[in-house]
Amino acid sequence: MKRSIDSSTAGVVLDSILIFAFFAALTSFVEATYIFGLLGTDIPPEIVYVLFLLSPFLLLLYPRLADNRIFMLSTGSLGLACWALSLPLGTRWRMLFSGLGCGLFLLFFAARIRQVRRTPAELGAGLGTGLLLQILFRAARSGNLFLEDGYSAAACALLAVLAIVLLVFSRPDAVPEPGTHARASLRSLGMTIGLFFAIVLIYFGFTSPAVMARWSAMSYPAVVAVEAGTLVLFVVLWLHVPGLRARLSPGLLAAWNLAFIAALAAVLRLQQPPLGAGADFPVYASEPGLVECTLFWVMLVLHPVIYADIALLASALRSERPSPRGSVLGFAAGSLLMLLAVFSQVFTTVYDYIPVVGPWFRDRFWLVMSVPGIIMALSILLVKRLRAEEVGSRKPSLVQAAGIAAIAAGAIVTAALAGAHPVPEKDASRLGILTYNIQQGCSRTGEISIRGQMAIMRALKADIIGLQETDTARVAGGNSDMVRFLSDGLGMYSYYGPSPVAGTFGIALLSRYPILNPRTFFMPSRGEQTAAIEAEIDTGSRRIVVLVTHLDNDGALPQARLVVDSALRAMKESPSVIAMGDFNFNAATGQYRETAAALEDAWEKSAERTVEPGAPDPAGRIDHIFVSPDTRVMSARYLPRGLSDHPAMFAEIAW
Repeated sequence: MKRSIDSSTAGVVLDSILIFAFFAALTSFVEATYIFGLLGTDIPPEIVYVLFLLSPFLLLLYPRLADNRIFMLSTGSLGLACWALSLPLGTRWRMLFSGLGCGLFLLFFAARIRQVRRTPAELGAGLGTGLLLQILFRAARSGNLFLEDGYSAAACALLAVLAIVLLVFSRPDAVPEPGTHARASLRSLGMTIGLFFAIVLIYFGFTSPAVMARWSAMSYPAVVAVEAGTLVLFVVLWLHVPGLRARLSPGLLAAWNLAFIAALAAVLRLQQPPLGAGADFPVYASEPGLVECTLFWVMLVLHPVIYADIALLASALRSERPSPRGSVLGFAAGSLLMLLAVFSQVFTTVYDYIPVVGPWFRDRFWLVMSVPGIIMALSILLVKRLRAEEVGSRKPSLVQAAGIAAIAAGAIVTAALAGAHPVPEKDASRLGILTYNIQQGCSRTGEISIRGQMAIMRALKADIIGLQETDTARVAGGNSDMVRFLSDGLGMYSYYGPSPVAGTFGIALLSRYPILNPRTFFMPSRGEQTAAIEAEIDTGSRRIVVLVTHLDNDGALPQARLVVDSALRAMKESPSVIAMGDFNFNAATGQYRETAAALEDAWEKSAERTVEPGAPDPAGRIDHIFVSPDTRVMSARYLPRGLSDHPAMFAEIAW
């Protein structure tokens, strides 16, 4: 019989593009949805678009569509087209098209899993290769996926066209006759739910090495190298060693799952700072020790179990021969649980804005990450040992293995070369200081503006930059790493403060000079968690202690006092101190008066003050640069809003 595309190497290529496109569309959709909520700090009307993620419920009206070839081809092709079209669009339209693409992909996968027989070997290879493509794209952009990049949009459009061509010329297999046992239907439901939670786990962390690097402050190039290396090893062995898959019994697979999930939960739990009732503030973030580092690398090496689980679950689902309604019901239940899991992940940061249920998610990042893994592992116990013909047998293909290895090598080399390589500056007696709340890299109108914000920083020639609302490595921000992007683009040293595990809005420090002894401390908070960075900057001629913070929306007095106390302690060792950030208080408040009594306001102290056209009235400013009394402020500038919802504050200082 003539071999179809789906049973050849081209089938693996098709699977990898579909996986890449689905996760890219999901990432873009959740990010765009969060941006709209961020602007108003409430639930926007566009939140109705999340119903796209529940598209499998539509199939409950006519389950037989899942067995229709035209339906599969049309939903797959349209899903790819919507994803590709969404990339160059503004946030509102990107949200619509990427959300529609996600919904179409879910309908497509519900049909494809019934109509196309894919062995675990081919499924695992497609999954691994698709994730390697994600890693490569992100490595080329300092941990980010697209970010206003026309070249990315063009490359993804070509991938979408290739996938559509492969899809059209592929031939479905015969849909198996439905089984009759109720127990088989329940098992099918459980495996489908497990499949969705495996997808959730990949999306939460493993599509972006930057996410894992920020969990425990690990080297980003090292994380890329280990994740890409283990993926290549998994794909090659999984694809070309049938005996390995045949001997992987449910018991052995369960043990592999257990080891991975235990390591993942431990890594995240150990990174969770003790911020609960009775905490003695300030609470300093701990540096990962030998145990934490060991667990982290063990977790990363074991993570391909997720792809093995998905490959076996998807293949076993077809073997169970569920009825169309039973199959569609599983996808509907899985899509609902996936949506709830995504909300849960976002709630670990924005719990203060979500009435009633939000506070429960505070300090539970580790749990929200672990639950999908536990459900995934339990579902794999439902998989029977597959027959030889179901396992699949492939002859080794050096070309295929070389192609996969080339993608991984490209990601590893790119991650290493794209990093910041700061050139040591000469000793400086004058420094440009900038504090900037960049609103997650978005403009006031909700458009991604990180490149424009970088242009401002470059034009000002700032030497030390304090950033706020740089939430990094979170699903709400597209699993992106804005701090790394800015650091690499500006060629500056960087330190990102609180780990995403802590659920704190991001703060970061960039510097043209080496950053020494950086650390983060957390402050008491009734609402959103707050933190501050404390570090030393070595300019050659002197060492400066720098504090960067973002206080809560009320500019809480206890938080301001902790920042002042830290500055006063620093002045006992080093007379030169800078404290900057979004303090959320203006000059008419008690918080400002207490802070200004210990440190001096650079704006008020400046010999030359400039309010740029379009900037708000500086009398109401809440973004401040405070300096120690020995500091001379040569000039200060208050910049307009537009590329963020906050104006930037810049000061040139000397001694």
